[in-house]
Amino acid sequence: MIVTKQEIIRSATKLFKERGFLSTSIQDIADDCRIAKGSVYKYFRSKEDLFSEVFDHCQNAYFEEAERLKLLPHPSARDMFLQQIIFRFQYFLEYKFILVEFAELPIQQDAKFHPLRLRVRGRLMKWHKDCLLSMYGEEIEPYLWDLAFIYKALLKEYQFWIIQEANLLSIEETACFILDKLDVLVKHLIATGPKPMLRQSAFERYIHWGAEGGEEEKTEMIEELLGEIQMTLQDIQAGSEHRRELQEILDLLRKEVSKESPNGPLIKALFAYLEKESELKSAVLQLKNIVLSGT
Repeated sequence: MIVTKQEIIRSATKLFKERGFLSTSIQDIADDCRIAKGSVYKYFRSKEDLFSEVFDHCQNAYFEEAERLKLLPHPSARDMFLQQIIFRFQYFLEYKFILVEFAELPIQQDAKFHPLRLRVRGRLMKWHKDCLLSMYGEEIEPYLWDLAFIYKALLKEYQFWIIQEANLLSIEETACFILDKLDVLVKHLIATGPKPMLRQSAFERYIHWGAEGGEEEKTEMIEELLGEIQMTLQDIQAGSEHRRELQEILDLLRKEVSKESPNGPLIKALFAYLEKESELKSAVLQLKNIVLSGT
């Protein structure tokens, strides 16, 4: 019997969805397709490889359905956004063994699955951003990434309770609750106009965390934080002589971290000096964490 690759993916999706990754074997999938176990390995080198295909298929199906849902007639933008939240919870609940409960599985760091997971993470975040912009309009653009990350966190935490305690929370009531809280937050941000915490660069870092090319990203983060420290230094309440000393320390630190083989003890000493300034401390500690990571 000849079975196509897509038929194996459909069978694997069904079994992973019902039983989860650990409780499903290649033999189970072969039996469901009524083929020999070796026939599965003609298309997939391992169960992890097959799971990656299933994960990708389920994510694509989610976005396709979400796009279709967006095209349906809705009484208002608010109703459309509400339906998207409800659909998110329903879909992820149905496919929880594939889309949610993989964090502790050996598949998490698989060479094929890991970059796929990173791409999906970025795709979901961009989708959240687009939904928020459609809902609230251009007024929220200064706070778009702050709202996107807050919205993501709300979805993630309430999704956990919906999945783990199926009888505890109503999906519809939870979706309404989240949207009501977003309304309050958006209204407050627009009315008070605080400084945004996150910008496009935060999103870029988020979607690339753990991906290849980390050194290039690390360099960008270092430059961004050095620039932030430089700007803060210009406004620091200190005498001209002390400000000059701080500037010299910062210049020396910038020069040292740019070297291919920086002097570790010297860098630590420079950080220790800059950390003493309360106005600089937060950015300096962030920079220190990045520069000294892995050393």
